[in-house]
Amino acid sequence: MSKQRYLLVGGAGYFGARLAEALAGEVVVTQRSAAPEREAWARARSIEMVSYDSTAGCLNVAGEFDAIINLASPGAAEAARDPEAAMQRAQRVAADCLSLLKAGRAGRLLHFSSFHVYGAGGRAKFAETDALVPIHPYGRSHAMCEVLVLAHEKTLIIRPSNMVGAPAHAALGDQAKLMFLDLCRQAAAGTIRLQNDGLSYRDFLPFEEAISAVRVLLNASLSCERIFNLACGQSTRLDVVAQMIQRVAGAESLEFGSGSDAFRVPFEVDVSRLRALGWEPRASLEDETRRILSFYR
Repeated sequence: MSKQRYLLVGGAGYFGARLAEALAGEVVVTQRSAAPEREAWARARSIEMVSYDSTAGCLNVAGEFDAIINLASPGAAEAARDPEAAMQRAQRVAADCLSLLKAGRAGRLLHFSSFHVYGAGGRAKFAETDALVPIHPYGRSHAMCEVLVLAHEKTLIIRPSNMVGAPAHAALGDQAKLMFLDLCRQAAAGTIRLQNDGLSYRDFLPFEEAISAVRVLLNASLSCERIFNLACGQSTRLDVVAQMIQRVAGAESLEFGSGSDAFRVPFEVDVSRLRALGWEPRASLEDETRRILSFYR
């Protein structure tokens, strides 16, 4: 049986690097800009890494792939800084992935979208059949790309909530400021301050569970549903999350700010579609927290 071959567009990033390490087979990852930490990581893992700047040219990779996994859409901070440029880059990346698919060079495309396509909070439950009402430029760019990639029958869309885990390397860019990572970084130093008042809710999913979901979708029939929520399923209030991190880290103090956001009521993310394919989340958020703390220490 031949070895599986995967192209992870944006696969040198925060989640992508952990996914690249976990996939069995030959993995090719792309990076937008060079960084010594990423280069050293790829060499140590014998992972092929190619440069890909969607603003400068096409996705120049050789050979064929069992699957393409697109993780390269602009992040929330980038979308907020320049919404129009972020939208154009997201569409260009999606189009470049689709061009390989249309040329018969890949068996399927797993396209990572975002939970933020649903818009603000205030609802008790979020399901894949809900209307999309994105508010932030980040959510709007993802919603637009979903329309683009769904035009091809060999595409599956993943809408993750807040995926959290220990980074594979230190070149994280804007993602180093993600809330859960930042709280763990602070906790490793001994004190924690949450800018939010702690009364908002989030759905945090350990990387290990996200990786297991990708494995399921890499083997799923393309005649199944094509859009999947990827989440823990049940939200948790941020003060509870911060207290867990403080306890696991043994941090001396925990302070809260005055910030707030739209997610002020508990909510559920419907993950029944993934469960129907055999996905059963079992990983512990506390265990992933320990791995993140070890990284920062």
